[in-house]
Amino acid sequence: MNDPYAMPNGVLRNKLGITDHQLLAAAEADITRARLVLLAERPLPGAYDLGHLQAFHATIFGDIYPWAGELRTVNIAKRTPFCPVRNLMPYAAEVFGRLASSGHLRDLPRQEFVIRLAALYGDLNVIHPFREGNGRTQRAFLTQLSADAGYDLNWSILDPQRNEDASVKSFLGDNNLLEQLLDELVTTN
Repeated sequence: MNDPYAMPNGVLRNKLGITDHQLLAAAEADITRARLVLLAERPLPGAYDLGHLQAFHATIFGDIYPWAGELRTVNIAKRTPFCPVRNLMPYAAEVFGRLASSGHLRDLPRQEFVIRLAALYGDLNVIHPFREGNGRTQRAFLTQLSADAGYDLNWSILDPQRNEDASVKSFLGDNNLLEQLLDELVTTN
């Protein structure tokens, strides 16, 4: 498949002019770490909709990728396929519509909050709207959403392999592992 986001060697096209996978990964890690700290200090205004998620992505990755904040135009997969490009907008409208209807998870008892947060996290992972950087964007978005709902999320104790396994199970319709994982991360603020 021809990937318009990547150079012939597979490295993602970037604003930094980097053509090496490892160098890009290192630069991306440094830049995004600083952006995530900034987002933790200064919440990003928005309506917790797709446009807001795109603003998070643009803020986190805007200094790296020219397509930061833009919806992907190619189909992608990692252990499972993500939402096909043709279904991104309708599925996102459904997911964010449910989120708005739920009052953005505000005023929920902790256990109900965890269950609904797990469902949202699973749905956002299926949407996977960006070519790269979905996980960091989702976590920043969910952290701010949770704070507005009265809860803190401690992603620093997240085991990446458990997270990936839980995401795969969620894709297959089973949110139990995601609920267990998030139950360990959620505290009342």
